[in-house]
Amino acid sequence: MPRLGPQIYTRYAKYYDVIYSDYLERSVPKLIDFTVKVFKEVARRDVRDVLDIACGTGGPTIELARRGYRVVGLDISRDMVRIARRKAVSAGVRAVFKVGDMRRIRFRRCFDAVTCFFTSINYNVSDDDMLSTMKGVFRALRDGGVFIADAPNPYRAERWLRGEPVVWRVDHDDVSILILDSVVMGRVSALIEWERTLVVKEGGRVTMIPDYHRLRAYSANELKLFAKLAGFSDVRVYGDFRVEDVEPRDARRLVLVATR
Repeated sequence: MPRLGPQIYTRYAKYYDVIYSDYLERSVPKLIDFTVKVFKEVARRDVRDVLDIACGTGGPTIELARRGYRVVGLDISRDMVRIARRKAVSAGVRAVFKVGDMRRIRFRRCFDAVTCFFTSINYNVSDDDMLSTMKGVFRALRDGGVFIADAPNPYRAERWLRGEPVVWRVDHDDVSILILDSVVMGRVSALIEWERTLVVKEGGRVTMIPDYHRLRAYSANELKLFAKLAGFSDVRVYGDFRVEDVEPRDARRLVLVATR
């Protein structure tokens, strides 16, 4: 079965924004509100240059650019990057998008902040993958810069442990998509096996698109450990996008905030 690689999301990159359009419209502005708050209250330097790794079709990247930040988006999927570039042009913002693997971050320049949103950090399924990503982020940051990544809380993932299938539908303009998700998380391994099938009706044609993703759930303590092993000095985990002391075990989302 495929793992993290250039083929990820290729089969339905063109439908990604259709599937998540309502969610992205609601969540991205709030997500960037939180991110800017972290930049101002936690980072130990003025944040102007931001690297958004595993940026997908660029929703948060473009919102950061809209708010005046100089942003570079990095994603392993060439198709997603192509869509992100088109969206930035349509939005009238300046953002650079590059094809690349978050496990092998290589830039000649450094950044004031690095972000990794929407569970993307969980595509690091091995200790080596996660440590490689964290070390790459650390090297990409200037002193005092901050890394922000969000992940699902494994202690609030009862449905994944039960392996309950989910079926839902999205209608957008002339496209209708039926989504069948089966997500199973190993109780001991914390590996998440996510099988998805799209049934797309578009222009009178019906197409079935199967896809598979493998992720790994991380606890708050595990996220902190990998950040510290990578060299970060000030490492915190917030809950549910609030810059305050919240018991991470009780939160639906974990937010790693690590300062170099």
